Amino acid sequence: MQLFAYNPIGQPDELLVWVGVLDIATPPEVTFTIGAETIKPLPGCTAFEPLGDGVCDKLGRALNHRAIFRLPWPATDSRFTLHVSAGNQTVSLSSRRIPAQLPSKGRDSFNLLLSSCYYQPNDKSLPLSRLIDNIKPSPDFTLLAGDQVYLDLPSSQNLPQKKHELARVLGKKYQTNWFSAHLQQPGLADVLRHGPVLCVPDDHEYWNNFPLSQVQLNNTHWEKDRNNWRDLAKQLYERYQMSPAQCDGYFRQDIAPLSMLFLDGRTWRDETGMQMFNDATHIAIDQWAQDLIARKKNNLPAVGLLSSGQALLIEKPGRWSRKLADMEMPNYNDFAVLTSALARLFALDIPMLYVTGDVHWGRIVEGKNPRGKTIFYEVIASPSRLIDTVITDQINWAKEMWRDAKGKGKDFPLHPEAPPHLSDIKLANLALSSVHRQQGDHVALLRFHAIPGGLEFSVDYICTDADEKKRREHSSTQGPFKLLSL
Repeated sequence: MQLFAYNPIGQPDELLVWVGVLDIATPPEVTFTIGAETIKPLPGCTAFEPLGDGVCDKLGRALNHRAIFRLPWPATDSRFTLHVSAGNQTVSLSSRRIPAQLPSKGRDSFNLLLSSCYYQPNDKSLPLSRLIDNIKPSPDFTLLAGDQVYLDLPSSQNLPQKKHELARVLGKKYQTNWFSAHLQQPGLADVLRHGPVLCVPDDHEYWNNFPLSQVQLNNTHWEKDRNNWRDLAKQLYERYQMSPAQCDGYFRQDIAPLSMLFLDGRTWRDETGMQMFNDATHIAIDQWAQDLIARKKNNLPAVGLLSSGQALLIEKPGRWSRKLADMEMPNYNDFAVLTSALARLFALDIPMLYVTGDVHWGRIVEGKNPRGKTIFYEVIASPSRLIDTVITDQINWAKEMWRDAKGKGKDFPLHPEAPPHLSDIKLANLALSSVHRQQGDHVALLRFHAIPGGLEFSVDYICTDADEKKRREHSSTQGPFKLLSL
């Protein structure tokens, strides 16, 4: 049997623990301890259910399962260690309860780790988890902002068309990342075990540019195959990544004066560009904006934070690009739900921060209103481990050999660069400018403090390249930046 556990984000009054077991038809009883104290689960826990990878014994019984347990928070504001035991195995995770308010200046910051686009086959030389373990200050909250798995890669793979065989292939990729510690190989296990963790899905949780068919992916050419793949990928996402607190398509968490809303902009997408969010998410966006406005009217500082699986400030792909590359949020009609909510906030001088990944480069963009007040930032961190891109990588390596011969080699020849200009991108009436661009494998740590009238934050861009020299040269702290509503 293999055992793994982590703490997905939950409602403020619940400590959630995801427990997964592999290679056993009847999962054993699970016990939880903190120090010498046994912790009894609260009512409302889910029973063990199959992970959805189709792995069964000779009697047809599923062998891989997961359950989510609700525990009471321990009576401490400090990080604690929880031991999870099942059968003859024990694993440990750590967590810390998210505070109701941001700390003031002079106290330890509230720290949000932002990471996305993790391609496990390229995490060999120096595991990402080891680098994240060394981040100081330690993260209080981990946001994995899409592409935690790449179900559609490598593009040369020959995926089976039979649904039960496809389930095994896709499920194996999740097992590699989630159970990596037991397998003694790189993966996400040692990243996930420092909770709380929130996973936002993007296209590679399904396939590139989901739900549109892709030329290079045979299993997307026919509707039946797409439906099989979609159903399996959705079930795997729900069983591995999705907290019950996200089941309506979004997650809301307030840490005054910060009001955070995390959106699933991928699972409910249609192929026509009509809708990327479900109806419940539309309502949640409007309620989030109304609550921020109410705080402002009550003379309370109010700052919004939004996150989804794609960049907010991105050029709208044209007719062919949106089919061959990726449909971006501006391609969807209900992008206007987001932009209209933001316009209402900006008109009342309520600032907002947007954080995401996806694009394989990092960036900080600043937005000022017509009076010159800074009212918006977008922070992107991507990738933590870059994917392989057939043909493009070979062309870039050939160019790099030519540059090396002339003494003009690049540190990251396979990584794209963030666009230098934003002239064609509009957001309300803001003047937008890039204040930082990041290239290469990296993650970001956002450090928050409450200040009079709003908040202050800094962004530590942490290069995660295996080369120590590159890590030193391409890691930096940006900020501090201020967002004020009063």
